[in-house]
Amino acid sequence: MRSPTPTPAPARSPVYALAVALGALVACGAALDLPQEPSLTTASPVDGGQAPLPLPSPPPPDAGSGDAGPTDAAADAADAADAARCPTGMIEIGGSCMDRYEAPNEAGARPLAFKTAPEGEAWCVGRGKRLCTETEWVRACEGPSGNEFPYGDAYRRGACNDDKSWRVPNWTTLATYPSAAASAEAARLYQADPSGARAACVSSEGVHDLPGNVAEWVVRTFPHASNHEHVLKGCYWAGCYGGAHPSCASANSAHPGAFRTYEAGFRCCLTP
Repeated sequence: MRSPTPTPAPARSPVYALAVALGALVACGAALDLPQEPSLTTASPVDGGQAPLPLPSPPPPDAGSGDAGPTDAAADAADAADAARCPTGMIEIGGSCMDRYEAPNEAGARPLAFKTAPEGEAWCVGRGKRLCTETEWVRACEGPSGNEFPYGDAYRRGACNDDKSWRVPNWTTLATYPSAAASAEAARLYQADPSGARAACVSSEGVHDLPGNVAEWVVRTFPHASNHEHVLKGCYWAGCYGGAHPSCASANSAHPGAFRTYEAGFRCCLTP
């Protein structure tokens, strides 16, 4: 497994040809298959009238990696218990409220990606929330038992979206954001599942997709090799650098929060 954020390599002519072709598609009105940021003025989690992608048919209880996540009844009960302190769609964990899903926090919606930490913070603040801290994220992932993974202490391939094949990014094109070519390149690289699609990738308290799917910006609260204010938690859909399995401890502290990378998203928290 190679790092999702390597040092940019010199561009080669075939790459530039791909970028030009992608840009031409955009100019001709081709749609980009990348989740759009929801508007602050609409209750819909998807901007521009685009409906969330439907969830795939749920697998049988023993499919894939084994145990399924909480039943709908259990999730409803958890929401009811948290309703007195946390808004709808959030779960109270360790004195904080956390979104059940990655932004835009709706089951079946594709998580936002290609975001910076300040953009995630602004998105959350606009909805009366804030970016989660590293402490909150780890507590939600480990659960009260201190698990290594949200579903237990043993890694289960396929439980979370962390086993996709790595696609080689064109960092030169991505660096031209907000160009149409950069958005098209990010869309080509995007392999996140709709939120909640993997029923086993859920914590004991009902938070989905913590490891894998999109890497999540959080406010740093633990010591790391760097002193950046933010770190990326959980690795992403193609795993972690060096082939490690995405876990509750996984963190990438190499980049400042202003760094824009195609696999980075976030979720929101608040203090009730």
